[in-house]
Amino acid sequence: MAYKVVRTTEGSPRIVLDEEPVNCKALEPMPNEREPELNEGLWLVMAFAAWSAPDINAIQTAIDVVKSFDGALKLGLRPFDSPEEHGTWCPGLENDENSPLWVALRNGQVCLKTHGFFTVDALVKEIEAACLA
Repeated sequence: MAYKVVRTTEGSPRIVLDEEPVNCKALEPMPNEREPELNEGLWLVMAFAAWSAPDINAIQTAIDVVKSFDGALKLGLRPFDSPEEHGTWCPGLENDENSPLWVALRNGQVCLKTHGFFTVDALVKEIEAACLA
C-alpha cells in the first residue's frame, strides 16, 4: 500500500491511500463527531501532523502494526493541522500537542492513548497489553 498527504483546494489535509486494504481507512481531519465505524471492533487511530515529515513517515509503522494483527485490528489514519482538532473525534484529547497520537478503541472505548515514535514490536506490545489483556 502506498500513501501520500495532500491538501484540498480549501487547504485541508487529506491522506490518499493507494490500494487501500479493507482494514485501513483514510479519516477526515476534523469530523463533526467520531465516525460510527470506529465504535465497532478494535481500531488503531493514528493522528499525525500533516506538516511533519517524521509523523508522515510513521504511517508505515501504523500499517505494519495492523498487518501483524492479521485482520483483528483496523487502522484509521487522521491528518491534523492543530491539536484542537482531536476533540471532535475523541473528547479529552483536544489539548494533546504531541504527535503522532495513537489511540486504540475497542467498541468505541479508548483502551490506549499514547504518542511519539515506536518500533512496530513496541507498539504491538502496547496495544496487546492495553486492549487485549
